[in-house]
Amino acid sequence: MHKSYRHLQLSIFFVDVLLMYCALILALLLRNKSFPAPWSLRIHLFHFSIIFVGWVIVFYTLGMYRLERPFDDLVFLQRVLLGSLISGLASAGYFYLAPSVPIEPKTVLFLFVVLYTVMFWCWRYGLAKLRRLQSLRVGVGFIELQPTSFEIIYETLARSPLGYDIRFVYNPPPDIQLPESIRRVLHEEDLRVVIEETDTDLIILGENRGPSGEMLRALFALLDRRVRFMRLSAFYELVVRRVPVGLIDESWFLENVDLKAKKPYEIVKRGIDIIMAVFLLVVTSPFWLLIALAIKATSKGPVFFRQTRLGRFELPFTILKFRTMRTDGNGHEPTQVDDPRITPVGSFLRSTRLDELPQLLNILKGDMSFIGPRPERPDIAYTLGKEIPYYRQRHLVKPGVTGWDQVSGQYHSCSVEDTYKKLQYDLYYLKNMSLYLDVSIFFKTIITVLKREGR
Repeated sequence: MHKSYRHLQLSIFFVDVLLMYCALILALLLRNKSFPAPWSLRIHLFHFSIIFVGWVIVFYTLGMYRLERPFDDLVFLQRVLLGSLISGLASAGYFYLAPSVPIEPKTVLFLFVVLYTVMFWCWRYGLAKLRRLQSLRVGVGFIELQPTSFEIIYETLARSPLGYDIRFVYNPPPDIQLPESIRRVLHEEDLRVVIEETDTDLIILGENRGPSGEMLRALFALLDRRVRFMRLSAFYELVVRRVPVGLIDESWFLENVDLKAKKPYEIVKRGIDIIMAVFLLVVTSPFWLLIALAIKATSKGPVFFRQTRLGRFELPFTILKFRTMRTDGNGHEPTQVDDPRITPVGSFLRSTRLDELPQLLNILKGDMSFIGPRPERPDIAYTLGKEIPYYRQRHLVKPGVTGWDQVSGQYHSCSVEDTYKKLQYDLYYLKNMSLYLDVSIFFKTIITVLKREGR
């Protein structure tokens, strides 16, 4: 079901790109007061198509395709203006600094930036209003939820732009607080009436073992209502974009994890890892000496930090980082928030992710990938594996420098509670690993680094 999220994103993306070309044609019409000559149109289309790639990257990086965010509030408008400003300046740099560009579209570029900003905002604003229409929203009902599963109610309410309205909950515990708009259904025989009155489209089944006999017959009788049914774990993944560890069992892995099917992409991903690692090593090599000098000048100890971590299939390897902590009195306990062992230089390296640069060597060696679950120390991993169900299954994919958990915007320590949350993101990546998701993580990492989050 996560595909519906992706399909809607792609549909919005295609409209955004179409509006870019419409804004360009309109800008040429306003500039020339007539339709441009074929040769002029070809040149403008070619070079503007190049800068359109940059526009899409900037807008994607700024979160313009996060469907759980509203497209019609002040925050989104600020993002649109910021994105247009950054993209407009970058476009000007392309046209005026590249010697091979045969045009100097000062007026056309200015008109395009203004027109596209207005068109983009109006289109997204209209889309947001359209998605709020009651007839286009999906009415959701929950059946047989356990008290520990009611988190999904509040997660869904917090993501209203996704288009899901909770219409009823069957037999909720009396102490569970629900908004007045959500009806409580106490008897199976009332289900049909409530579904018809609330125009419910989707029913979420809360138990993996399946509904009871009487409930199953009541639900079966609803087939003529064209109501869809979905497991809670699938709906949770669709809305929250992580896997609820407490709602799955071994059969979930058998149904959703197919390493053989991912083999072709893993080959492509390995090739991308090698190309990017070599490129970044060449580009960042001048900074390695500066970082090494800064580390040596401000604290005693080696430049590099080496530690054994678990890789794919729990095979140990030695991870490399620039040292960010003092060596004196350091028992190598797991890092905490505002850890006093972190040096001033180390704090800067961590917040900018520059301490991760030596892991380019781990990537070239094949121990790691750019994107994947973060590798853990063997002693910590073995302890967590005993206390958290399915923790060891995160090692079915190669660990990465950044991952779906790292871009969640939350700090996760190696405590059992935090690791439980982190595992939900890791299992989501295990199931959905693809070029699309990796690209999404890549751009979210850029924002995470700029905001200095996720460490």
